Amino acid sequence: MSDSGNEARNAGAEPRLSSDIVEGGTVAQLEDYPVAEKHKADTARYLAYSLVAILGLSIVLQYSLTIVLVFTGRTDATPILDKTFNVLMPLLSGLVGGAATYYFTRERK
Repeated sequence: MSDSGNEARNAGAEPRLSSDIVEGGTVAQLEDYPVAEKHKADTARYLAYSLVAILGLSIVLQYSLTIVLVFTGRTDATPILDKTFNVLMPLLSGLVGGAATYYFTRERK
């Protein structure tokens, strides 16, 4: 009785071999998605100008909020604002630097 249980268990574990072979097709080199050069140039210009504008607005916003907090007597909140600015400034300056470098060093045609 124990032999028949093992045979049933082993029968399900055997791999099935099929005579039908599925053709997977050919493998070709992956090509870049075609994008017009004018579109690339417009996108680079838009990103560079946008990041510079965001950097400028964040500086103006930080100084204006600091002035508002000082004049309203809430100087205890200025360290929080300073910490936020100290985290935000390196991030934005790195993004602006990368975008400006790409914008000014790309190939001109």
